[in-house]
Amino acid sequence: MQFSLAIAASVLASTASAVITGTNQNGSIFMFGNPAPARNLLYNYGACGLSTYFPGKVPASMPLVAMPAGVFDKYGSAQHNTLCGKIITISRNGVTRQAAIADRNLSADNSIDMTLDLWQAFGGHDNDGSLIRGFSWSIAN
Repeated sequence: MQFSLAIAASVLASTASAVITGTNQNGSIFMFGNPAPARNLLYNYGACGLSTYFPGKVPASMPLVAMPAGVFDKYGSAQHNTLCGKIITISRNGVTRQAAIADRNLSADNSIDMTLDLWQAFGGHDNDGSLIRGFSWSIAN
């Protein structure tokens, strides 16, 4: 009996979800103006292919993000990336929001690219085009 419990505990521990985290990350805006067209682009044409490979997994009201390539690429490519469709929790200066991962951001500023609704929650303004620095984030993988 003890042997069986030890094996069961080992299997459960090996299948438990890991949490991926980051700190001092830059944030940027994906597209200015109404967030609906940006969401549409990320949902339908982002590297993850949410509309094709993850239909119905991401709530329609959920903001979307593109993860920095340096983070994204560690977990696979395109729709085979294990981060695709996962929920990221992003925090900065006491504000915490969640979004779904939809794409890979190739920008040189190593930023999490956000739709306008998420960007504004962290104090960004439409058409300002600047970076917001100092985000922390976590993803239950």
